[in-house]
Amino acid sequence: MHIKIYVPKTVEIPGEYLSPLAQRASEAMGESARATPATRGHLVRQAVRDGLLRELDTLMGADGAVDVFCDPHSEIPLEIDSHTFSLVDLRSALGSKRQTAEQRPADADMTDVVARGSLAPKRKAA
Repeated sequence: MHIKIYVPKTVEIPGEYLSPLAQRASEAMGESARATPATRGHLVRQAVRDGLLRELDTLMGADGAVDVFCDPHSEIPLEIDSHTFSLVDLRSALGSKRQTAEQRPADADMTDVVARGSLAPKRKAA
């Protein structure tokens, strides 16, 4: 008997890769990307396809499908500054966050950096 199990694992994707990953995930989905809320799963699966997460290569099938779920019951839409974005809009949202960070003075207080919005799941786990 074969039983598929899912074990919680944490992976890290550098922030500078998020926008290109969102773009390629959007392109892969075609027109449906305009109406599809962006999730962590979209970004992680694209990172596996792009070879950024080599330790997860075994989860990619011959057809290019990646067998990864980032949330236990269903994919949770991402929020940036309390707004949910489609895959198409996520790239521009990430780009504007990056420009804001680059324009910040070098002597900015770290509390200012932490207080800014961040990429987070729409709902919080119990």
